[in-house]
Amino acid sequence: MSGNINYKFTDKVFIAEIAGYAELTLMEGLVEKFFEKLDEDFTDFVFNFARMTLINSSALGKLLEIISEGMGRDGVKILFCSIPATSKLGMASLGILDYVEEFASVEEALLRLKSA
Repeated sequence: MSGNINYKFTDKVFIAEIAGYAELTLMEGLVEKFFEKLDEDFTDFVFNFARMTLINSSALGKLLEIISEGMGRDGVKILFCSIPATSKLGMASLGILDYVEEFASVEEALLRLKSA
């Protein structure tokens, strides 16, 4: 069973809410949308994992692709919210969490962006 992603774009803030099982095809779509918004000069990216149940290794690789691209761009901020315990170890093992800010909720992340 594949998951889905709900996107919101407000004031040049990209919010992706990942739900269900995150697999390669789903995350390829996320990468495509991320690059599209980078090209539109978005710099704030919030990824909400509150409703994600699992993420496979191929999908983690796609997240790593997003992080790598974000690191290479000036002013890009990547914020992760509500990472499930079932996925946190995989993200940490790949070093993904070393390059993002982590928050308990989207609301906290958005407050952080407003205060920056």
